[in-house]
Amino acid sequence: KDTALEVSEKLVVAAETELKINSAREEYRPVATRGSILYFLIVEMSVVNVMYQISLRQFLGIVDLAILKSDRSPFPIKRINNIVEYLTYEVFKYTVRGLYVSHKFLFTLLLPLKIGLSSGSIAYEEFQTFIK
Repeated sequence: KDTALEVSEKLVVAAETELKINSAREEYRPVATRGSILYFLIVEMSVVNVMYQISLRQFLGIVDLAILKSDRSPFPIKRINNIVEYLTYEVFKYTVRGLYVSHKFLFTLLLPLKIGLSSGSIAYEEFQTFIK
């Protein structure tokens, strides 16, 4: 009986811990969303020139660096915004460094368009207008 009671208490604690982890993970969803936008934008640049390719491992290294080097904050929302801004800037610098001059403008235009499209501030029709 003691073992069963102990196991049931541990299951309750595990369920509470799982809820805390899930809520913390959901708080950082904007970082994952921005990372996804940035990664797939770089991957799409390979359509422009086959040379513009990046491995997922290489990109995740930039993400890890952005998490480590971005400004810390005691407020999770501020911390998340700091990570998103730092990540966007670092990926922009990293990518533009390897692009031909004629393609830098294209990437610079696509970056805010893709971000705006994802956030809903730019409609798909407006996006198509800029692209065509």
